[in-house]
Amino acid sequence: DRAHLIQCERAGPRNRPARLDADPWHRHAMGAALLPHDLRQRRRELVGRHLARCLPELDASHRRDIEAGFYSHLGQLAAEVLAQRWLDPAALADRVRFENPQLVRDCLDATRGRALILSSHHANWEWLLLRCSNEFNEPLTAAYKPTRRASVDGVLRRMRERFGCTMVKAGDLVPHLLEQRGKVRLLAMLADQSPSAKSEQQTWLEFFGQQTSFFRGPGWIGAKLGYSVYLAAMHRERRGHYVVRLIELSRAGTRAEPDQILSAYTQALEQHVRQYPEMYFWAYNRWKREK
Repeated sequence: DRAHLIQCERAGPRNRPARLDADPWHRHAMGAALLPHDLRQRRRELVGRHLARCLPELDASHRRDIEAGFYSHLGQLAAEVLAQRWLDPAALADRVRFENPQLVRDCLDATRGRALILSSHHANWEWLLLRCSNEFNEPLTAAYKPTRRASVDGVLRRMRERFGCTMVKAGDLVPHLLEQRGKVRLLAMLADQSPSAKSEQQTWLEFFGQQTSFFRGPGWIGAKLGYSVYLAAMHRERRGHYVVRLIELSRAGTRAEPDQILSAYTQALEQHVRQYPEMYFWAYNRWKREK
């Protein structure tokens, strides 16, 4: 939980384990294993409803297997996030590998090339951010949504910036990019977050067969500020190890409209989630609003 996160972040260097499968990794994993049980008590109905709503073609038995896999994934995810303090760049590179990093590297090597990497609440998005911080030999800027508690927000920012990433509040991102005048060449965003009902920066797109609200920002940035846009499709290949495949959604200079870019994102993301449904964060009330 958040108190545990702060406690782990403040732990001294003497507590660093020799290996990730040694203490305190095991202690974190055992503690995290309790999280799904508590979550089941509060969110089981929501998770089941989302799976039935998004995967109606599957029978109930198959959806129950996905739900069980989701809770198992959630426990592993919590353990990994808590233990990431002890991962250096080399260790993380061993645990998160890119299949085709050259796709983004070629973009950045081009004159005035800029790359926007979109991710989602799938697999381990925290490790993905850290890997993007040092994979492409270019300073990374990433948007984030502040939490309500300043102490927790500070811990999360330090965790995410430890490999050199610059975190910018989502609401300040476009002014920041305009102020930098093209100096931000590598950008990352979680693009599947849900806007508030009052947000004027939202659009409705089909996602898992239903109209779903998305922030318009990622599409606007790609279309108007000259970024090539990529989806980082991540999945776990074995315990504590992930693979990332980059999918080009839009190339700078093709005159794509913002909603075209977002539609390409939602279609590619849905296809990826359908391949690895247990790794998507079904416990978030993504469809609490209807158009």
